[in-house]
Amino acid sequence: MDIDGLLNSTLLLDLETTLSGKIRQIGAVFNGHILEKTKLAGSKAVLKQLDDFARDADYVLGHNLLGHDFPILKAASPWLKLLDKPVIDTLYLSPLAFPENPYHHLVKNYKLVRSSINSPVDDAKLAATVFKDQWDSFISMSAENAGLIDFYRFCFQGSLFNTFSSKGIASVFNKIAPVKIRDPKEALEYFNANTINIVCRHNVTTTLSGLIEKHDKRPIAAYCMAWLQVAGGNSVLPPWVRHRFPEIPAVIKKLREDPCGQSDCTYCGENHDPDKHLTRLFGYPSFREKPSTEKGESLQRAIVNGCMADEPTLGILPTGGGKSLCYQLPALVRYQQCGTLTVVISPLQALMKDQVDNLIKKTGTPFAEAVYGLQTPPERGEVFNRIRLGDTAILYISPEALRSISLRNVLNQREIRCWVFDEAHCLSKWGHDFRPDYLYAARFIREFSKEQNLPLPPVGCFTATAKADVTEEILAHFKEELDQDLQLFTGGIERENLSFEVIPVSEAEKFEKAHEIIKEHIKVSREPAGIIVYAATRRSTEEIRDFLSHQGMPAQAFHAGLDAKEKREIIESFIDGDIPVICATNAFGMGIDKENVRLVLHYEMPGSLENYIQEAGRAGRDLKPAHCILLYDEQDASRQFQMGSFSELRQKEIARILKALRRTKKNQHGEIIVTSDELLRDDDLADMKELKPDFRDTKVKTAIAWLERAGFLERNQNRTDMFQGKPLVESFDEAKEIMDRLNLPPFTQGLWIAILQILFNQREDRGIRADSIAEAAFPEKELLKKMEQATGLTAAQIIISALHDMADAGLIDQGITLSAILRPKGKNKALSVLQRVCDLENELIIFLKEEDPEADDGNWVVLNISRLNQRLINEGHKTN
Repeated sequence: MDIDGLLNSTLLLDLETTLSGKIRQIGAVFNGHILEKTKLAGSKAVLKQLDDFARDADYVLGHNLLGHDFPILKAASPWLKLLDKPVIDTLYLSPLAFPENPYHHLVKNYKLVRSSINSPVDDAKLAATVFKDQWDSFISMSAENAGLIDFYRFCFQGSLFNTFSSKGIASVFNKIAPVKIRDPKEALEYFNANTINIVCRHNVTTTLSGLIEKHDKRPIAAYCMAWLQVAGGNSVLPPWVRHRFPEIPAVIKKLREDPCGQSDCTYCGENHDPDKHLTRLFGYPSFREKPSTEKGESLQRAIVNGCMADEPTLGILPTGGGKSLCYQLPALVRYQQCGTLTVVISPLQALMKDQVDNLIKKTGTPFAEAVYGLQTPPERGEVFNRIRLGDTAILYISPEALRSISLRNVLNQREIRCWVFDEAHCLSKWGHDFRPDYLYAARFIREFSKEQNLPLPPVGCFTATAKADVTEEILAHFKEELDQDLQLFTGGIERENLSFEVIPVSEAEKFEKAHEIIKEHIKVSREPAGIIVYAATRRSTEEIRDFLSHQGMPAQAFHAGLDAKEKREIIESFIDGDIPVICATNAFGMGIDKENVRLVLHYEMPGSLENYIQEAGRAGRDLKPAHCILLYDEQDASRQFQMGSFSELRQKEIARILKALRRTKKNQHGEIIVTSDELLRDDDLADMKELKPDFRDTKVKTAIAWLERAGFLERNQNRTDMFQGKPLVESFDEAKEIMDRLNLPPFTQGLWIAILQILFNQREDRGIRADSIAEAAFPEKELLKKMEQATGLTAAQIIISALHDMADAGLIDQGITLSAILRPKGKNKALSVLQRVCDLENELIIFLKEEDPEADDGNWVVLNISRLNQRLINEGHKTN
């Protein structure tokens, strides 16, 4: 039977329902006739009409009929004869027909990508369109391997989904390929023969024998087989498959990731050897010899071995000791073996970006991503899409990002096989860089794994500095929260290639001494190298930069006060060697993995010995000699103590914050939704309100973290609302003309003028918090409180609502604001970049034509990326 004949005898069906499962609309198509019901669609009379309409159909086709539409129809009217007909479910067929990324463009997870809103007839027809493509795909598969289609038929014959038979799905395969597999033994033999060198042959028998014996478990073997045909690339099974068949992750792991221990197993011999993976992925001939284990073996290799064996790990290695590779290598191996994701929780934005760029550069694979604040919304959206599709092996995020609902939804699309805590000392209250949201991470992992119905993944913790009490707290934390015993690997903090020097100086001598030291190091350096000057405050970094610049020495300042674009440009310029000297606060140094930093100069004493080790460790990461110099002035210690007092949190302050929270109004669900600034408007917290915004926000969040730890409250996901736009008017007079035509109440007009005044004086490339606008527009706290009481909204909600109203009125242009930087001159001037891109594209087109001259328009062509890259280099194209 051809596809047209099959569809002519098939009813196309789709239901629209409420969240509670009530039928709202019905759309059905049969042999050119249409049944569409939008009123009383769930009534017995309408359902009888549907049953009569489907009387002559041999099959029922739709998307997710077995998991959604049929169970709802059965609950509403179990007497429907329609429910006895064989079902062809395009949802269940899609991972078998299109296992490889890119998947079918009309299927996204378990839903169809619609072209119209709430049209069940259109959705029913769309399912038929998808089925035609699936049929064509199965025909192509059958031409190459008819046994594969027969194997799928065997796996679905006799299975039940939500009490409904999968007979219709099996019939599709039966119409395409002849029946040869008749019993579980023959099915297992086919699986073995069709997965040679793709899986461990010893584990196939022990893992699949029991599954194939049971009718309802056989689809698991079908979906595993489909994915194994494309394993090792960037393809993943849809999350609904994992949720519907929770055994699948364990089956694939057993087949591809767990070594059988048999010496005659070719697959395990090739795929479970860390040394082979190291050379294949990173190009290194061997692991670092130092630091070493107690047995004198490579500590780096021992940690990688443990991580590949899913052992929870705490690794303490010196800065520059190769600790990133300890989790990156196992993550890439897991991704290639099982398509799983490793999430790395990292404290700094710059550190994330640098890690991603370096990993891509070292391995030549584009499988690392980061989600951080410097990204534009379209950039972040692209990252989310690559994560969902399976293009990402390693994802870097901040601990605060775990509070994001959108990130949680994206992570739910993938199977997470390991959680890594970089700079793990941030977990500890005794650590020098404590981050309260690190403590939430363990709870998130526990709840998220339960939500995914998967075992808890192993945790890997890595740091260069951890005192004994910090180490003990990290080990106890994960034992208590996740019941995981982390295996401790200690490599010390000693760096043999670094020399250290302390030079006593007075405050008045520092500028000249710093210039003298830097000038001397540049003079004796045989090759261009980086120099980092650390200072305690933003102001100091800028003063040092200005002094060095006046002496004719190119330098830049880097600190948290810079906007996203400036930060990105400075980081890239320093990495590329365009800026030789960076004057930075400690946040910069942790985020940069520039191998040839030859000098780290501490202009002022850092906040702790651990901070000093971290910052000095930025020098000599290429293992060549480097120098670390500290300019010591006795007054530096007093300055550090003063700065430390700003962030100090006392028990009385925690108690005051708890009382303020108890006085805060709850919503209908008993939840308190409040920003730090809203909470600090409480009269009892007026002194904290006087602190700088960053300090007071950190104080509130740290206090809440301690209260959560003590069981007083539970903090969950952030509830964020964002407005993007810019003023369309250029003056208040122009704005008043528009507002006068709207006959606005005096209060609204005053609010809008106040908002515009703030926006007019705000830098275009800087964001501003709604709380800040509210406080600037209404400086009197009592007026703010009255306004909140009168509207039932918070001040921030009032501002966001006003911004939307102003956009509707034409005062503000609402939408994503993007900037394009065109350089007319210099190294990367726009015309030169455009020409390079055009030349590269032309060369790629020529290469494609040479690789497959017979290729049809629109078809995929398989490319050898390494050969293509070398060809482009040979043709004179520059590589980064």
